[in-house]
Amino acid sequence: MEKTELNHGMLDSISYDDMTRELHVHFKNGDYTIFYEVSQLDYVGFLGCKNYSDYFQERIEPRFPSKKITS
Repeated sequence: MEKTELNHGMLDSISYDDMTRELHVHFKNGDYTIFYEVSQLDYVGFLGCKNYSDYFQERIEPRFPSKKITS
């Protein structure tokens, strides 16, 4: 899994596994959340957007099942 540094708003970095369709979102506070069933199209859209925080809150967080991992 390749890690992409975002360093935007509350977001630190993201990683995507295209085999399992998991998006790992790492937050600046040390927490991270795994989002399941995320298509590669959604991941590429995330990387190509102008505002990572808005895209995350509007297109990722409400649409996909997730598991929050706390530090």
